Amino acid sequence: MKPEYNVYGSGPAFVYVPGIEGTGRLFYKQIDDLARDHTVITVPLRGHNRYEMPVLIEDLRTAVRSAGFERATVLGESFGGLLTMATALAHPELFERMILLNTFPFFTQRAKISLGCTLFSILPERLMKAYRTRSTRRTIFGDDVTEDDRRLFREHTRTVPRAGYVSRMRIIRDTDLRPRLGEIKVPALVVAGTDDRLLDSLSAATLITRQLARAKLLILKGAGHTALLSDRVQVREWLAEFEDF
Repeated sequence: MKPEYNVYGSGPAFVYVPGIEGTGRLFYKQIDDLARDHTVITVPLRGHNRYEMPVLIEDLRTAVRSAGFERATVLGESFGGLLTMATALAHPELFERMILLNTFPFFTQRAKISLGCTLFSILPERLMKAYRTRSTRRTIFGDDVTEDDRRLFREHTRTVPRAGYVSRMRIIRDTDLRPRLGEIKVPALVVAGTDDRLLDSLSAATLITRQLARAKLLILKGAGHTALLSDRVQVREWLAEFEDF
């Protein structure tokens, strides 16, 4: 099964790896700007069947190669950041540089993720979706995300298949990249919002920045977990941060 991917624009490759929702659709506020001088590749995550991290690593590698590129700038958001770091360990040759946004090398809320894996495996799908909708209102959005963008988020993530979502939860539960972070030599910009209510992004970003061989920390004051939906965020500006490396 070949991975899905979508391509916009032309120029050097810029790859977006989504969070646990996995659709790849939540990069919509950034695509037009970046596509002026980049080939923007969004990589949805598998929605069906049970799988583990190595499958997604190979999907990401295959997507970049199938789009015609040897190397890329890769932005991984939340779960996508975990996947991006794991891919950098397995295929460092794939990376020009990477941006890690509101992510983690190890999910510290162990009871929460373990309970989530169990409940989301057995709950009827309608109850699972209802729970995700309620929790999203409390934890995902910062105050700088408009009601229109909150509505678009709900529309884009309404049909996330259960099997893929639960597989990604299990990957979070079972993955600890902390002992290997020092092996990653890819230049990295680690970005964290100060108002992330889903996880302690700032603490995780600080740890990642200290452990990676070539990393820089960028703090987004007032940004929540879905920082890419904020009108104040322009990913193009983040690329300039690599000039100091």
